[in-house]
Amino acid sequence: MLRMGPDGGPTILALPALFEEANRTRAILVGVLRRLADAGWSVALPDLPGQGESLVPLAQATLDDWRDAAQAAAARLASPIHVVAVRAGALIDADIAADSRWYWSPLTGAEQVRELTRLRDLGDGEGYAGNVLSDALLSQLAAAEPTITPPPRVVRMATDPRPADLKLAGAAPWRANEPTADPALVANLADDIAAWLAACAG
Repeated sequence: MLRMGPDGGPTILALPALFEEANRTRAILVGVLRRLADAGWSVALPDLPGQGESLVPLAQATLDDWRDAAQAAAARLASPIHVVAVRAGALIDADIAADSRWYWSPLTGAEQVRELTRLRDLGDGEGYAGNVLSDALLSQLAAAEPTITPPPRVVRMATDPRPADLKLAGAAPWRANEPTADPALVANLADDIAAWLAACAG
């Protein structure tokens, strides 16, 4: 896990976007967590099996593996735990007893599978943007929904028509051709997370 900030709780457990979207949003997510750590929060960003620096082949990973890994990461962190999840990362925290949840543009599992299928169809039809995924993972994803207990705060980009507690201006970074790290977006996301956690604690 990437760890920043103090050792004691409360702790922000960040769950990244999945697949290629993780690459396009990681710099922003790390920038947000760095700002929160500088403000005194303990933060943790684990690599899920088959993602990031994990040695597990992605073809072997399942949604259950990811949820088990996220729960194991939470068990090693000082409580209370506050989940911050990006996109389909909101499908991973179902087994975590979090005091609060904050989601940036969360996806349902069915939406994630549709996005993966779109990428496959744009390519050679043999993989998902260069990824080999198991039938078990795709089946589990298709039935997965973001956790809604306790009710999460949802932030989306202004171009997204779906309901949200806050809409932010700018382009969706997971649609960019290359990874980006817009400082204004980083600041706005970090400020909203900090305000949300302060309200939850108050």
